[in-house]
Amino acid sequence: MTANPPEKIVAVIVAAGRSTRMAGLDKQFTLVADRPLLAHTIAVFEASPLISEYILVLNEDNLMRGRALAYEMGWRKLKKAVSGGARRQDSVWAGLQAFESDKPDWVLIHDGARPFVTPEILENGLTAARAYGAAVAAVPVKDTIKLVLADGSGLVESTPPRERLWSIQTPQIFRYSEIFEAHREAIARNLDVTDDAMMLEELGRPVRVYQASYTNLKVTTPEDLTIARQLFDPQPVQTPQPVTNTPAFIPEMRIGQGYDVHRLVAGRPLILGGVQIPFELGLDGHSDADVLTHVIINALLGAAGLGDIGRYFPPTDPIYKDISSLKMLEHVGNLLTERHWTIANLDATVAAQRPKLARYIPEMKDKLAAVLQIDPARINVKATTTEELGFVGRQEGMEGQAVVLLVKDEGLGNLKSNI
Repeated sequence: MTANPPEKIVAVIVAAGRSTRMAGLDKQFTLVADRPLLAHTIAVFEASPLISEYILVLNEDNLMRGRALAYEMGWRKLKKAVSGGARRQDSVWAGLQAFESDKPDWVLIHDGARPFVTPEILENGLTAARAYGAAVAAVPVKDTIKLVLADGSGLVESTPPRERLWSIQTPQIFRYSEIFEAHREAIARNLDVTDDAMMLEELGRPVRVYQASYTNLKVTTPEDLTIARQLFDPQPVQTPQPVTNTPAFIPEMRIGQGYDVHRLVAGRPLILGGVQIPFELGLDGHSDADVLTHVIINALLGAAGLGDIGRYFPPTDPIYKDISSLKMLEHVGNLLTERHWTIANLDATVAAQRPKLARYIPEMKDKLAAVLQIDPARINVKATTTEELGFVGRQEGMEGQAVVLLVKDEGLGNLKSNI
């Protein structure tokens, strides 16, 4: 007798919002108990034996930050980070589509800003979903709810019976095939909904609520963030520091090295260090193929322990087609700033037989320094030939190398400007 194959259970974690009610903070990447808020949420899905893999949906501006965080945290179950849409339902749809070829049995849709979801909530939700085909986390409403008139007068229209009212949370759990088709139907009918369960409700499908937890809160405002921090770390313990002869401040330093080559081809502009250089050939690549900027990116990522350029700007992703490498460098600079790294100095070399590059180097330094927001004096760019040897000497391509020194800027104070 052949045993039935195990169910495939996946998740879509939605974190594509713009944090418009967070007073300028990006809530998903704001530190709570020494980790970004999103990392606390992901940790539950990483640890759950129920979940085989998940999709992370971010807004386009945060895709690289998400990939950097995934690399740092060592997320093993992350299938892919994808770009979301203008509405939550658009972002969920993007996540569901990423599983279309896999055809999982069940999908859990969860808010990235709900870090207090528990293994019990996941398990109870799946039990309820198996019985009804769809289940949503919820808690009974504690307060009396008043329905007011829509004319803006503030007058009470009615008071619904409190015992029938539930406050809806996530995860929301569905048979994958049914929620996928419900989203397709919603698109065809131009439905605008506030949660995925509404799509099934519109189609006359049953949805069961199951009791989750009042602590399964969603961080939406700065006040919610304060509560979240208190829940994660209610009473920080202050321990006296032993007296030692260790110097009060020893900055952490890291060295990184970058290397890259690009083929020379006709019909492409030649761009180095963000400067377009008149020449009959250009460098071939998915982006603008700026080999100088690419080696600097690789050196910076290497020094910070964040992988390499392909991890954040994959050549298979159409979002980065013909993108300026300076834009990519800006993203990497932001990653370093978030992790409190300061560029002490950067030394880069471009090997090119032709054209002569010396006259363009000052402009390259200025552009690179402006993007990285550092003094141009901290950047050194050199150009060399290979004496007509190798692929560079045959003018088949160009080669770049870079070395960078990063310094942890926590506690640097006034020293930072003098490095």
